[in-house]
Amino acid sequence: MRYNGVFLMIGILIIQCKIPTYSKYSSSINTPIGATIENNYIIDSIIKPYSDTLHGAMDQIIGFCPMFIEKYKPSSALTNLMADAIAQTAINEGYPIDLCILNYGGIRSTLDSGDITLGETFELMPFDNQITVLQLSAELLKDCIELIRMKGGEPISSGYYKLRLPLQKQYYLVAVNDYMADGGDGYHFLSKSEKRWDTNIKIRDGLIHYIKQNNPLKLDFKNRTL
Repeated sequence: MRYNGVFLMIGILIIQCKIPTYSKYSSSINTPIGATIENNYIIDSIIKPYSDTLHGAMDQIIGFCPMFIEKYKPSSALTNLMADAIAQTAINEGYPIDLCILNYGGIRSTLDSGDITLGETFELMPFDNQITVLQLSAELLKDCIELIRMKGGEPISSGYYKLRLPLQKQYYLVAVNDYMADGGDGYHFLSKSEKRWDTNIKIRDGLIHYIKQNNPLKLDFKNRTL
């Protein structure tokens, strides 16, 4: 029991210590980072091997784009490309989908003309959202059509004509991202889908594979409106 004395001394010291009090509010001064602040060479030397490896991977060329493309509503070559890429990925995985719908805000960059690098796909799709396939009733799909019209357009794959009313089937298989499937960006009604399959394939990975398999890219400028 020789440790009892040590524990007693520690307890006394804790009690005797003055515990500082903190104000609910505090203020600080931001220090802007500029050219006058020098790099820490020790930190630089630690980071450099990882930085060089990352840059080497991100600079890898995976395809070719014939011209500069950007997103705009109601549809564009870039939004068409994104939706077609994910639709084809889902089909390749064995899901006989009718079409793919993505959210416009999920596309975060443009695509330059010339060689396409791996890093550019990360700029286009910086999030780790995955491809989700939903079985939607005609009624839920009507809600989807109404929301897309209210938004002024969304990225839709080449099967967009299947959304034109009157709908011809009772159920449709639709590829989306898991953010939308969970009700994000106004798609709260998608949580009522009859069935759901999470593919565990990232949207970005589907895009990368599509670009590699369709090199050079053939762009579609058709106006995909409902």
